[in-house]
Amino acid sequence: MTERPLLILPKPDLAERTKMGGGGGGPKPLGQIRQKQRIAPRLLELESAFEAKRLALQTSTSGLVPEDVLVLETAGSVEDFFNAVGKVEGLEFLGEYDEEDIPPDDDFFVEKKGVHKSYRGRVYLMFSNQEAFRQLLKLWKTWQGDEKLARGFTKWREVFSLLRDIRPWSVRDRLEETGVLEDWTSRLEWQKDPIPCEIELWFRGDEAQRRAASQEVRCRVEALGGKVLSEAVVAEIHYHALAVRLPAKAVQDLLDESSRGSVALVQAEQIQFIRAAGQMAGRVGADEANPLSQLPAAPYPQDGVDPVVALLDGLPLQAHQALAGRLTVDDPDDFGSDYEARFRLHGTAMASLIIWGDLHAPGQPIPQPLYVRPIMQPFVQQEFECLPPEERVSESHLIVDLIHRAVRRMFEGEGSEPPSAPNVAVINLSIGIADRPFGGTMSPLARLLDWLSWKYSVLFLVSAGNCYSPVKLGRPWGELSSVPHDDLVEHIVRGGAADTRHRRLLSPAEGMNIVTVAALHSDEDPSSVQGYWIDAAEAGFPSPINAQGLGYKRSVKPEVLAAGGRVVFRLPFQNGQTELEIPRLTYRPGQLVATPGPAQGDVTATVPSRRTSNATALMSRAAAFAVPVLDDLRLMDGGEVLNNVPDALWLKALLVHSARWGELGEAYQALLGSGDNSGKLKESLTRLLGYGAVDLDSILECTEHRVTALAGASLDADAGAEHRFPLPPSLSGKRGWRSLAVTLVWMTPIHPLNHRWRRAHLWYNAPTSKMNVGTDAHLKRNGADWQATRRGTVQHEVFEGEKAAVFIDGDDIVVHVSCREDAKDLTGSVPYALVVTLEVDEGIDIDIYAEIRERVQSKLRVSTGEAL
Repeated sequence: MTERPLLILPKPDLAERTKMGGGGGGPKPLGQIRQKQRIAPRLLELESAFEAKRLALQTSTSGLVPEDVLVLETAGSVEDFFNAVGKVEGLEFLGEYDEEDIPPDDDFFVEKKGVHKSYRGRVYLMFSNQEAFRQLLKLWKTWQGDEKLARGFTKWREVFSLLRDIRPWSVRDRLEETGVLEDWTSRLEWQKDPIPCEIELWFRGDEAQRRAASQEVRCRVEALGGKVLSEAVVAEIHYHALAVRLPAKAVQDLLDESSRGSVALVQAEQIQFIRAAGQMAGRVGADEANPLSQLPAAPYPQDGVDPVVALLDGLPLQAHQALAGRLTVDDPDDFGSDYEARFRLHGTAMASLIIWGDLHAPGQPIPQPLYVRPIMQPFVQQEFECLPPEERVSESHLIVDLIHRAVRRMFEGEGSEPPSAPNVAVINLSIGIADRPFGGTMSPLARLLDWLSWKYSVLFLVSAGNCYSPVKLGRPWGELSSVPHDDLVEHIVRGGAADTRHRRLLSPAEGMNIVTVAALHSDEDPSSVQGYWIDAAEAGFPSPINAQGLGYKRSVKPEVLAAGGRVVFRLPFQNGQTELEIPRLTYRPGQLVATPGPAQGDVTATVPSRRTSNATALMSRAAAFAVPVLDDLRLMDGGEVLNNVPDALWLKALLVHSARWGELGEAYQALLGSGDNSGKLKESLTRLLGYGAVDLDSILECTEHRVTALAGASLDADAGAEHRFPLPPSLSGKRGWRSLAVTLVWMTPIHPLNHRWRRAHLWYNAPTSKMNVGTDAHLKRNGADWQATRRGTVQHEVFEGEKAAVFIDGDDIVVHVSCREDAKDLTGSVPYALVVTLEVDEGIDIDIYAEIRERVQSKLRVSTGEAL
């Protein structure tokens, strides 16, 4: 055990939950007269459409009843509306989601200082048959007549007064904003029949209705000459989808707007979305392969030591010298039988980073074997055989189903087989779906990871995504080619920060229970950028290829940044160019990773690499080293606290806890700050920096001047707990820099029908102590937007200052953790982990660790009833 191990705080004191501040107001509701003018014509159109559908189905033999998906768009929101929907027989609530930044009009707006501003609205979705629609019309007429609605139906009054529009779910909804039209257009240029896609159905709570919906869509696919390859249902996240292939002729008809409406498939009310075959893909070329240098002498994992980190990726080259004897490969789908060694690129790279780190300066290997479950296969485009092969999930598989089965096998087993990796605490997912950027609603894969995180108490580390869109400079290259590097970097940073549309998180990086990782422009490569390349950023800046936040419900995403390799831009050939391009090549510099060699049987090759995937792998590596630290802490006084909280939560807390804005935050405030954006600057910086750059070495031990303590418990809804961190008495009255960092994490159960998604919301207000935390007097916040920190499942805040505070021996820093129900129906208690660090300048000649440890141990003895 280290000389100064992390400390464990005593069990907390039970307390009531604290209050939270309220949000801003929304648009004002409209009265019956104005809404009749606006909405009544839309209701008449829907009534006519239902009748037409009824008449059409009378002549068919399908046995279907006329149904449609109704879309209700409101200005503002009506909470718990789904309960009122359930009161109307024949209506089935399908979901809800928020719409941001709706432009104001004469009816709905938010007024600030006499100016009409945009506002937030909500979209409600529900299946309705004709009889249910008639009941909806009856409710509308009752409200129009200013009559009292029956008990249980009053939410309809609020919806009617805020209703912006009511309409059926349309062909446009099914196709646009899913990426399928762009994907089909691209595929038709190079791919022969058939063309793949994914059809996501509306999830029906009744199994018979699900079977009927599947059968109807299957018939329509087959009528076009297509084929259903696979089908998956995950009821816990309300997911139902089909992987299909369609003939090129049918796809051409769907791309043609003049013929699209006549294709029966896209008219099926059972279909929510038709998506591109958005399968995860990873590509690591081998443009500059070199033999592996000598690795540090290190033992192999001992027999009987179970994996604690899992890698879901491509199949690694198991015989590579950097990996041999250090992997546990589980391939129940037998992907390896058709996976040539020369194509095993991405999984090999990620495995070598997790095990050794950057091979330019390899550390000790992780002490456990790395569990690997292949989920990708090699794919070579026949028309582009000169390009490096791409590894991706097969189009015959649904990625949600594949990952669901893989994780379930790890913790529950499969068939008669036992669990394959029951002690895994961290799952590394260094791949994303390139054509599914985050657009405000959570993707199916993100929903799955959130549910799996809660069900199995496992932490997913997910890469934010790589964005290779050119960076706009704002000026022609001829004006910038001779400016100092600092000035060029400023244009690059500004250009990337402004391009939020093309740099959104890639699915599943928006998930709430996961930790999303972006890259720093950093590596251990001693070489410099030369020749036809431009160094893209200052060392330690966020990588220009990072996808940017925020996440779902405007939560902090990505949470952390870790080293991901230096990125280069291609030197422009013309002075008139106003953009810089990022080449997808693997020349130096970059992080050095293992790779299949160019010659058959070569198991020593390495290649430079740079991407958010790399940063994610290094975070998983840090987690592997943190697990033995937790095991040692369990043997200390108070160690039973660690047994009451899953390891995944301790790791989640520790990995995020080391993140700081520090000098990076100061640099970006100077680069991006202006009088025009001062009110939004903190949020803009949070999109780029998350909680900051991690210092992974600092999470494993303390120093004389830095003390980290762990605490944890479980809370029911509307409960609270107070944790006490002793102040070192010798610090009283002394001036000098000091920092207090507090990290709270949990996994939330999810509610698939509620836009709030997370059932459990935990938080702490600014810690209380005589150091005046959170005020300008002593310690003030330095980091991510404090409101955004409360919107996910990680609240991490850093408070810094230099002013002296006076306190006495026995005074504490008190962190009050509270829990409330967010989405409905939170049952049972929610475990959480809390990490607190007090750090002072090394120039303050005090061993604060010794003083705090002595007082923590004294409190532990009192709590266990030991004699002093």
